[in-house]
Amino acid sequence: MKKMSKGMLMTALICGAVYLGNTPVYANELQEFALDEYVVTAARTETKLVDTPANISVVDAQTIEERHYQDVSEVLKNVPGANVMDSGVGAYEKAISLNGDTRVLVLVDGRRVDFAAGTSSGRASIDMGLLPDVNMIERIEVLKGAGGALYGSDAVGGVVNIITKKADMNYGKVSVGFGSFGAEDYSAMYSMKTGRTGFAVSASKYEQDYHKYRDAKTDTKKRWPYGSDIDSEKVSFKLDQELSNTTNLQIGYDYSKYDGLSMGSMFNSYGVSRAERETNNIYAKVDWNLNEGEGGYFQIYRNEYDYYSAGAPNNPYYAGRLWGDANEKTWGVDMQQAFSVTDTNKLVAGFSWRESDVLNVSDLSVYNETTDSYDVVKRGGVYDENVKNTAVFINDTWEFAPSWILNAGIRYDDHSKSGDETTMSAGLNKKFDENSHAYINWGEVFKAPTTGDLYAIGMGNPDLKAETGESWTIGYSTKVNDVTELGISYFESDIENAIAYDVKDNYIPKNIAKQEKRGLEITLKHELNGNVDLEASYSYIRAKNDENDGNGFVRDTNYIPNTYRLGVRYHDGKWSADAFLRYGAGADTATYFDWYAYYNGSYGHYAGSYADSYYFNLDLSITYKASKDLSIYAKGYNLLNEAYAEYGGTVEGHYKYPAQSRRFIVGAEYKF
Repeated sequence: MKKMSKGMLMTALICGAVYLGNTPVYANELQEFALDEYVVTAARTETKLVDTPANISVVDAQTIEERHYQDVSEVLKNVPGANVMDSGVGAYEKAISLNGDTRVLVLVDGRRVDFAAGTSSGRASIDMGLLPDVNMIERIEVLKGAGGALYGSDAVGGVVNIITKKADMNYGKVSVGFGSFGAEDYSAMYSMKTGRTGFAVSASKYEQDYHKYRDAKTDTKKRWPYGSDIDSEKVSFKLDQELSNTTNLQIGYDYSKYDGLSMGSMFNSYGVSRAERETNNIYAKVDWNLNEGEGGYFQIYRNEYDYYSAGAPNNPYYAGRLWGDANEKTWGVDMQQAFSVTDTNKLVAGFSWRESDVLNVSDLSVYNETTDSYDVVKRGGVYDENVKNTAVFINDTWEFAPSWILNAGIRYDDHSKSGDETTMSAGLNKKFDENSHAYINWGEVFKAPTTGDLYAIGMGNPDLKAETGESWTIGYSTKVNDVTELGISYFESDIENAIAYDVKDNYIPKNIAKQEKRGLEITLKHELNGNVDLEASYSYIRAKNDENDGNGFVRDTNYIPNTYRLGVRYHDGKWSADAFLRYGAGADTATYFDWYAYYNGSYGHYAGSYADSYYFNLDLSITYKASKDLSIYAKGYNLLNEAYAEYGGTVEGHYKYPAQSRRFIVGAEYKF
């Protein structure tokens, strides 16, 4: 598509064009996501989905509860266009990609969270296992495509916005479950309100003693040869104080801990290690002019992330223990205000500031029998850095005709490591009727390297440049009739100085010449009858990299290009059941020489992205409502017992990061 000049966009902005469409949206009630549903943006401006030029998926609290999702990563696995990369190995990270891109901005109640400093989740900025307990979640908004001016164009793949429940009612529930491989799942949540004051608290704990997988080469079920236990703990607290009928104060705290034994892979020199991750986040937020169309807010937050890893490598050249410790403290301030210029023209202006202190250390130690401790013999590296970013933005919404909305936005970022940059975005929405609309949007990209890119333990590169480029999305959604919804969208992104991990250079991130991605998404929802609903989707991703080595654009084999999803839901009041089938096809199976494995003396040196070109995965959740307050549930994962992997990488036909084999969990939930 022809590139739009900044001058044209500035003219559109000055003339009153708007850009609010490239943002996640919120619904007021727990009901099925439909085009005629009223939604509310982060500025509390009421609008309809049919008037929003964006590709958005929404999962509400009712769906999360009925399907007994354990965490946010499990919720997102069934969202079209989203891919959760889970290594299936102990306490290894879980990363999210949207439109085939792990450069995803994750927000909790509008505030940014980054939990990847010192970790190894590729380009991901967050470990999904550290997000808040699902019992506190009201809705999850998933925007696929560049985040635009409202949330920042560093969201190349899109935005995941987690909206937590407001403490405005008396309610409680407890849940307990037991399952395969020594799994135990406990959770509790309580909310109450007295007068203008409400509070809510939740806690959850998940344990699993070991992992089993199905080997792709031998087609046999195996247990990890080393320990692979996992322990996840989460606590959230929220206080809501109504200062007036239109003003609310919110104060909260989120804690998460995620630890256990994990492996770099089944067949390499990393060996087994103990990985521990912990977050402590506090925040305060004031909203004013609620539900009045010209709302605003001010919030301040502090996020702290600790990561520790220690283990013994398999490599015979290293007789000892490798360990790393990472700590990141982030202070942030956000402010936003909406203004009505006319009945058909609205502005949203905002400011954000954040500052992160990063301390990452890694060592090689050997065991001392005399002192019964490990002595440091080689200092692996130390990063003690400070990163700041200040941004201002303005969006203008102009309904220039009864069925047309034109959007434009501009944002200025000043990043302490990547310099300053001005980015723009624009969107156009055409509403054909209350049940269908078409849209097109465009946005520039300014993506500063994450602290993980810059300072990850043993894998950081502080000399990285910011990624720049542009992204397009065009789509159409319609309610064919009262029981059928259909959506289709196409996207493109072109990035300069794209950051990729170099397998020939110890997996150190580097700026490559160019990266391009093209994709398509088709979704269908249909109510078969009063008891059965169907969901189906198809996603296509084509990613190519030009590393300026004379080979031009070459396919990025880390992506499975074709993903099909089919969900069937049965519900009759007492019983409900949800079956989800995921089918991935077109994976790359070509072998290549793994230089990193060669230099580190691992088992076998020839590797491939995937052992098989396709995989099937079937999950099932069944719930029986024994009474008004008591529910009994059962869940099954990978029921077809497939040998597959969500992270690419093989060694002589074995997956490095195989997904877990067939497993089950049964439990009960009581509400009061």
